[in-house]
Amino acid sequence: MPDRIAIIRNPSAGRRTGPFIDKVARRLRAAGYPVTVLDTEAPGHATDIARKLVEDGTADLIVAAGGDGTIREVATGVNGSDLPVGLIPAGTANVLARELGYLPRGRRSSRHVAHALMSKNTLALHPFEVGFEGSARLGFCWLGAGFDAEVLTRVSPKLKAVTGRLAFVPATFGALLRRGPDVDWQAPDGTKGQCGWLIASNIRRYAGPFILTRQTRVGDRGLACLMLKGRGGLSRMGDQMGLAMGRLDRRADVLALADGSLTVGGDAVPLELDGDFLGYGQATVRPCERAVRFRTGHMPDY
Repeated sequence: MPDRIAIIRNPSAGRRTGPFIDKVARRLRAAGYPVTVLDTEAPGHATDIARKLVEDGTADLIVAAGGDGTIREVATGVNGSDLPVGLIPAGTANVLARELGYLPRGRRSSRHVAHALMSKNTLALHPFEVGFEGSARLGFCWLGAGFDAEVLTRVSPKLKAVTGRLAFVPATFGALLRRGPDVDWQAPDGTKGQCGWLIASNIRRYAGPFILTRQTRVGDRGLACLMLKGRGGLSRMGDQMGLAMGRLDRRADVLALADGSLTVGGDAVPLELDGDFLGYGQATVRPCERAVRFRTGHMPDY
């Protein structure tokens, strides 16, 4: 029997990529797969939908159609079950979709995505738990403290809806002009420090096609925590150049976090999770033991 496929769609992302999502669904139906498309209505709704599908046992594959935020919500709802999660890349950066092989050469292909969803290829991805403002949530890509979160506060939603990733250009320049606060951190062994920008990641990619770090890879449990040196716009500009050249590791002190919690942030420090702004303050991050299974396309060649 073919898998019963439930596609959870973010209609906000769908304003740009709705036809692509529909094309993937048509390919799946043409191949004989029962497909149900469910739209989210508010932030967090994708988690509730996915959790209900797991409880009811009405799907064999739950697909997140949207960006990295939608994927995080769907995977959070599936977490703790044995159901696999599939992806339809319909966001701005689609970092995890790139990491899992859904965007060969960075291009969307409805045929490639449909084949990946119909395949039995899976990868166990270990999320990480972020504690912030008294609540815990899962992350699947990275936690950023400092510069990248500041950029997110400056992105115009209207411009992003029209131009996509180009909306980050003026936001990035605006953040470069501001000297952000120092980012405090404390390792599980009690070691403390400060840096200009901190990124804790369990995958290699970042902000789309860029390679953030080679200290970890998708499927490995644990986080590579990059403490980027220097303060101010010139240092952050150098970081952007290092990121573009795939050499950001060389500009950072790197802590491998396999167990325990890293504490990061401070009163005025902006935080972001998987490309979504969290707020200002202090957070804890720790790797999770239980993995979530994802359907994959071909695995990327680094």
